[in-house]
Amino acid sequence: MAKEDVERFEELDDLFTGNLDSKMDFLDDSSNSRNNDGIYRVDLEKVKDKKKGWKSVIRFLPNITKEGKVEQSAIEKITHYVDIKNNKDLSGWFDSPKNFKEDCPLTKLYYAMKESKNAILVEKSKMLKYSKKYYSYVLILEDEQQPELVGKIMIFQYGKIIRDKILSEKNGDITGEECTVFDISQGKDFVLIVKETQTEQGELFPDYKMSMFRPEKTSLPIYSKEKETFKNLPLNENKKVDSKYGSYIKTFLLDREHELEEFAPKRLTEEQQSKITEISNFLTGKSSKNYPQKKESQASSDDFEFDENFNEEPSKSSFEESEDDFFSDIE
Repeated sequence: MAKEDVERFEELDDLFTGNLDSKMDFLDDSSNSRNNDGIYRVDLEKVKDKKKGWKSVIRFLPNITKEGKVEQSAIEKITHYVDIKNNKDLSGWFDSPKNFKEDCPLTKLYYAMKESKNAILVEKSKMLKYSKKYYSYVLILEDEQQPELVGKIMIFQYGKIIRDKILSEKNGDITGEECTVFDISQGKDFVLIVKETQTEQGELFPDYKMSMFRPEKTSLPIYSKEKETFKNLPLNENKKVDSKYGSYIKTFLLDREHELEEFAPKRLTEEQQSKITEISNFLTGKSSKNYPQKKESQASSDDFEFDENFNEEPSKSSFEESEDDFFSDIE
């Protein structure tokens, strides 16, 4: 047997020995497994003092690509979640074509159902959820709940509340002094304070409103894995980080396991487009497939006919006024 053939079969040893346990990470529900996707998560189940809530400190980082280019500090993504309790096959996440300035079938379906005069359709429109999220690199400075993550560069997914806090700093709304929090010379650390809050309907959700940027501006803190300590970059007489540290900073910022591009919006596949058609047919009673139905929601097909406005795009003013209903954004 040729040498190259022996080497090839050695690479497949796990197949013949049955040693596939190391390839089953998707079955591991531990926190380490969850962090394998590079997302920095607030997990309120790890909070010991519920009154105090979650507390950690992060630093928003500029987006330096592997090629050494400075790109947008955050990726913005609109997604929809279809939540059909009695048909899990049709439930799931979809990146919206609105990310590419194109018409979104799920957005149209939502408004068509919500603005119809049919009470059943209006109620079913609640099964279509909307989410606008932002993704940025962050450096974990402190974490009472997950100390093993301190010093790591991860990807933070956040919503409107934190996005507005970043904007307020940029505009100087709070201190009167403008600050680009991603800046390596004059940025700010962000204190994440998250508590579990209850809606009027009794649903629990994480409340980020108490989170805030520290008042003082500082240079980028660099983490030493050997010493397990942070040290801020030195500033020159102009209160700027000197470009002579460029190579050092680039090496530090690229020491990460995941890239922002992994979370960029993706166009709908043909399979997803077909599934959205099935979702529309199912919710409007036009489906020819024999999906299971809850008894209390059964009705004749006539109950699901759309009114004359169903196939029309809502007017611009109507769309904007009702966006908040669909575009509800809890962090």
